[in-house]
Amino acid sequence: MMPTPTAPFQSANESTKRARLRAARLLAVGLLVLAGATYAIARYFRPGHPWLGFLAAFSEAAMVGALADWFAVVALFRHPFGLPLPHTAIISANKRRIADSLGEFIQSRFLSTDKVLEGIRAFAPGRRIAKWIARPENSARIQAFLGRALKRVLESIDRQQARDFLTHAIASGLDTLDASTLAAQVLRGLSENRRHQWLLDEALEQLYRFLQHEDVRQELVHAIARHMEFVPSTLNLDERLGRAILQRLYDALQTVLQAVREDRDHVLRRRFDEVVMDIVDKLMSDEAFRARMKTIQTELRHNPEIGSAFSALWDELQRWLTGQLDQADTPLSRRLATAVDELAGTFANSPRSHAWVDAQIAFFGPPLIERYRRTLGLFITAQVNSWNDAFLVDQIELNIGRDLQFIRINGTLVGGLVGLLIHALTRLLA
Repeated sequence: MMPTPTAPFQSANESTKRARLRAARLLAVGLLVLAGATYAIARYFRPGHPWLGFLAAFSEAAMVGALADWFAVVALFRHPFGLPLPHTAIISANKRRIADSLGEFIQSRFLSTDKVLEGIRAFAPGRRIAKWIARPENSARIQAFLGRALKRVLESIDRQQARDFLTHAIASGLDTLDASTLAAQVLRGLSENRRHQWLLDEALEQLYRFLQHEDVRQELVHAIARHMEFVPSTLNLDERLGRAILQRLYDALQTVLQAVREDRDHVLRRRFDEVVMDIVDKLMSDEAFRARMKTIQTELRHNPEIGSAFSALWDELQRWLTGQLDQADTPLSRRLATAVDELAGTFANSPRSHAWVDAQIAFFGPPLIERYRRTLGLFITAQVNSWNDAFLVDQIELNIGRDLQFIRINGTLVGGLVGLLIHALTRLLA
């Protein structure tokens, strides 16, 4: 037999139950003592006060009723006065039958497929899940859980295996990839509605910013000065002239950039359109150009430095993802939060989604119920059988004992009234 289950402390609910049980017992015992005292007083003073016979009859019958019901209640849980009388300590004597009956009840009634499905339909899990997810604090919990889960997945992946897989996948992709056609499709897609023009804008802007660096400016000044052999180098005249020429070039470049920004039909933009379409045509139909692209692919495929770069790509990607997930206010964490909120909002406002969840539970539920309900019933039976008698009796008495004490109280009162009625009828017939 397993040891008696014990709790390290009583819950507030259990303490309240024990207090109510003690109060009911004290009330029942108090009524019995009161009936006994009343009977003694009534019998003592009865010779001079005949009417006390009614009170004596009431209290005598009340004591009988109280003691009879006390015996009945106690016999359920233990032997009265410790005497092993037949048909007492009923719960302890029938513990195995109670355990079997409880397990069978759980299987056949409580966990029957029809009852469980009926409860699921009444509960409407899809709608309740939607309401739960729609709460901001629960969405935050989901986001935090997904963040922790993704981080654990990333940390649990073997680095060497990930590197090898990524290297092999990219290398295999390079072998089968038609880079010329893919590049042509990308450029053609960008050229629709002249969306490729932002490439020109960005390239010119970056060029201008690059030329603004002081070290670049100084290097250009020196380069211009070296080509000015006709200018004396004394007093740094060559560098001054070079700087002045460079500034003029910067001003011209700024003017060109401004003109290109403002004029969507600028000659440079039209020329850029022509260059892009020419590249697209070569990528699709120029066999020499396509062969050169294929050669570049092959060289990349077998270049050891490219392989090393692919191997290091996973480390960098893992480091970046982990860093993004570690912090609350990062682009990845914000995107994850947005995705969770959007998913929660969509699910909360979609009755069809709620119905789908309910339908899936109703479909997959019956096989699981049929598979595990007997296991649950046997588990409950085994648990009840593992409890020792004292623990079982204590738990049952704790939960229904207060009501049973009121049986004693009612027995005291009803017994007294019956005794009073019998005494009155006897006096009447006499």
